[in-house]
Amino acid sequence: MEHDCNIWEAFTKIEAQKIKEFLKLSSRPGIDGLKRALQLRLYANINEDEIIVDGNTLIYRTLDCRVRNARKRKGMEFHPCKAVGIIEYTGFAKTIDDRFECEALSCYPEITDETCNCSWKFILKDN
Repeated sequence: MEHDCNIWEAFTKIEAQKIKEFLKLSSRPGIDGLKRALQLRLYANINEDEIIVDGNTLIYRTLDCRVRNARKRKGMEFHPCKAVGIIEYTGFAKTIDDRFECEALSCYPEITDETCNCSWKFILKDN
């Protein structure tokens, strides 16, 4: 898990910066910028997800996760992805706009929402 966390900490910032440059986002593009960037992530091409925006809050939900499905098919225990996800999603959002805070709403091993594989809450703080 330590190595997984270290890799994702580096990769997510690189991915976010490249997407930010591609979209020509300003330094602080807010909720709209994060929404647009999340739609271009690697995961957006392999998983089914949904984005819900309400004011200064964005909820990102993975409805169908390719990794989780593969582990389930093979009879393997699910990957405890919450620890990595906190690093990954926080790093991604803060690279897009440093005012974001991120929290896990539901992520293995702490599933609180059975309607999705994981969900994340991003709050745009006004500094």
